[in-house]
Amino acid sequence: MARDLTEDERIQAQDMLARARGAQAQIEDWSQEQLDRLSQAIAWYAGNEATFTRLAEQGVDESGIGDRAGRPAKRFKIQMVLRDVLRTPSTGIVEEDSARGLVKYAKPVGVIASLIPMTNPAMTPPVTGVSSANARNAVIFSPHPRTAQTTFEMTKVMRAACRAVGAPEDLFQAIRKPSIPLTQHLMQICDLTLATGGKPMVQAAYSSGKSANRQFR
Repeated sequence: MARDLTEDERIQAQDMLARARGAQAQIEDWSQEQLDRLSQAIAWYAGNEATFTRLAEQGVDESGIGDRAGRPAKRFKIQMVLRDVLRTPSTGIVEEDSARGLVKYAKPVGVIASLIPMTNPAMTPPVTGVSSANARNAVIFSPHPRTAQTTFEMTKVMRAACRAVGAPEDLFQAIRKPSIPLTQHLMQICDLTLATGGKPMVQAAYSSGKSANRQFR
């Protein structure tokens, strides 16, 4: 029988949400150039060979599944996402239809709850972070319990990337001790859920009562 959310978990989630919203407010007026620099920093800090190899192999050791030799090559997915992000405007006017007199402006979705699978605890956070930060969104990562330390370590790397370009570190946070009740509560209070993983995780995201997307990472 599933346990209820504890009061400490509720306070933790609300604190993380408040810090995430505060971080978003600090980059609300950032230019496209600043946002692109932020995404580039995240991709470099997380995707350089030494850092990614260390954390990818840590994820294999922590989970007990996967291939240590094959994991480092996955870092190139981060660079592929960065390439696409840098080609797409994410702030200000992003589309104009002069014939119809329409102008489209980019707007952040808000704070994102990102569910991280144990199969990619090192890759999924920066892949999500590169695009989310460029669109001025903050992310709270909810890792799989078996690979929580790897996800937390990668989040620390991404926070260092934020510091390097003058962005608030709290654009990225990770739950240290994940649980089903805490993850469910996080999905309920955040503005969007990104679920990367199997059918149960995706079903939980779609039943959270908030907007949800499934990622194939």
